[in-house]
Amino acid sequence: MEIITPYVTTSQKFISVFLSEKDNEYVISDGGWVDSNMYESILNFEDDIFNRAFFHYYNSFNIKEVYGFNKVKYYYKKTSKAFAIPSLIFDLSNFIASIISLSEIDFVDKQEKETKERFQRTANSFIQSIVPEDKLELGAYLGKNNEVRISAVIRKPKSKLILIHYITGSTPGYFFNSITRTNFLFELAAKGLYKEQIENKISLIDNIASGYNPEHFNSSLRHLLENTHSEMVNWSERDKLKQLV
Repeated sequence: MEIITPYVTTSQKFISVFLSEKDNEYVISDGGWVDSNMYESILNFEDDIFNRAFFHYYNSFNIKEVYGFNKVKYYYKKTSKAFAIPSLIFDLSNFIASIISLSEIDFVDKQEKETKERFQRTANSFIQSIVPEDKLELGAYLGKNNEVRISAVIRKPKSKLILIHYITGSTPGYFFNSITRTNFLFELAAKGLYKEQIENKISLIDNIASGYNPEHFNSSLRHLLENTHSEMVNWSERDKLKQLV
């Protein structure tokens, strides 16, 4: 049952939540609307500031998530007590309104945002063309607290995983930050729940980005590879991925 709430985003969109009953529990979900872009807002988890703010709300409201059969993510809360339903509606609606409003804020300059979105689209399309759909998850979380989000995760036989993270930037400063973040994410992944399953870690370098300067980043990239025991593939040589995945 859809419940149209009085909660509204800063983009003037009213929040709907959905009530269902399963296994003697009441479930309140967003119906997959956030992930399906029904609110016409994209959650930019690649931005550190947005990421921290998102998980502040996520943890504060004790939100859960699950993927449906169509690979759409559903945010939800559930209870076995009918009298608690209004409280769950309040929490989930506030959470949705908060993160959608948050997504309307530009934390990075326009050129950097366009650079990231362009490379994410083109890299995603290429990887989808070489990896079967049922073996690939884009923007995948690793870890019980969703602290690690990798650009692409490929699932291999015997539960092995290949992690691919994108590095790009419109300026040398942003590009360096992208290298640093990849190093941090690979480190966390190597210490997390899936550490025994990780077969390989690959940095996909946007070497046609305006912020790319190979001489400037040689030491940083070398540190990334050595520190995380990972590999690097330049976008201009992306066909090498076919041998690595």
